[in-house]
Amino acid sequence: MKIVLGRLLQRASLRQAIGRRAYSIKKSVDIGQPSPASHPQLLKEGEITPGITSEEYTLRRNKLLEVLPEKGLAIFAAAPVKMMTDVVPYTYRQDADYLYITGCQQPGGVAVLGHECGFCMFMPEATSHILPDIMKGSSELFHNVQTAVPTYMELDAFQKAASSGKVKDVSVFTHELRLIKSPAELKLMRESASIACQALLQTMFHSKTHPYEGRLSAKVEYECKMKGAQRMAFNPVVGGGPNASVIHYSRNDQKIKNGDLVLMDVGCELHGYVSDITRTWPPYGSFSSTQEELYDLILQTNKDCVELCKPGASIREIHSFSVEMLIKGLNEIGILKDSRSSSYHQLNPTSIGHYLGMDVHDCSIVGYDRPLKPGVVITIEPGIYIPLSSNGPKRYRGIGIRIEDEVLITETGYEVLTGSMPKEVKHIESLLNNFPHGKYNAEPQQ
Repeated sequence: MKIVLGRLLQRASLRQAIGRRAYSIKKSVDIGQPSPASHPQLLKEGEITPGITSEEYTLRRNKLLEVLPEKGLAIFAAAPVKMMTDVVPYTYRQDADYLYITGCQQPGGVAVLGHECGFCMFMPEATSHILPDIMKGSSELFHNVQTAVPTYMELDAFQKAASSGKVKDVSVFTHELRLIKSPAELKLMRESASIACQALLQTMFHSKTHPYEGRLSAKVEYECKMKGAQRMAFNPVVGGGPNASVIHYSRNDQKIKNGDLVLMDVGCELHGYVSDITRTWPPYGSFSSTQEELYDLILQTNKDCVELCKPGASIREIHSFSVEMLIKGLNEIGILKDSRSSSYHQLNPTSIGHYLGMDVHDCSIVGYDRPLKPGVVITIEPGIYIPLSSNGPKRYRGIGIRIEDEVLITETGYEVLTGSMPKEVKHIESLLNNFPHGKYNAEPQQ
């Protein structure tokens, strides 16, 4: 495949990305992203990013060419540098589609792929001399809408194609390719899930002596990074007591009261692949009978839904099953007074799960009606969120419970990637009441 390199894999310096702002009076030299030579502890020979070889990146591009129209052109722009203040950038995270196709972790680049031009990368950006000619010979342009940049969008060739309806979102192809993970990707996802499980377990132990949402958030992030994760997959959700009934609660600034549960939804990112797990437990050591009654319903729903994960099933089918099971259970408990789905959705408006991979809600263009295939990773996360303002029985008000696992679809059924994290009541209570709290120190990854 023909490759045109314009300062390939050299970083668009942060100074260029944000204009004339400077961080130092000394000129710094950017040596580019890690390589096997510079970071042998991260990459093996032949890998472009940790765990993913140059051959796999080539295979991905070839698969994209197979579905790209004969005269179609795919354009990918790197994620932009985002600023916290006028001179302080947020930690950079590459766009998943751009990383999936190029393996480049640096900002400022544009890559194109077509049957005629082959694979071309422009670093730090595409010049106005080459790209227009490539565009003019294309019947359709497919670009990453989320990271589109004026560098190519303002070109006459792009504007002309857009005005005639010949510009589309490239995710119609890339999300399909990303949906089924390769063995190398699954290895990274297993490692990411393992780190998240270990980190959450240590945070569970920590919660008895440090029952504060903020401290538990800090603890899980510390443990994830000490075990090799580059960042959290999202800001940890740490909801104590009634805060657990707020879906995607993010303040994490309350003390957890004695007798309350804490819901923690966390995940980390390892070399571009994320994890996502939720557990709910009593930091002070024991579930009340009311909490355990609700917890057992959610736990059984989690287990039964996991059993449905197999080739040919769909997230939509599993979701429908979970709704029926929870409505029945909540009616028997007395929280619901009828079987109307509208009443149930006030207590749980979320889906049973989503696709998982390079992004937390991965491959968003792929519908939940799609039959699952081996190599697809999804989450199974039944929950119940009863606000304090609920008109149901008083003893249930302010309780939020979610139990979330990552599930890989295999040839014969499923594999729970987060299966090492306890979720049985007896196991959780035993761990909380028998672990020597405060004596654990994370072991850093070498």
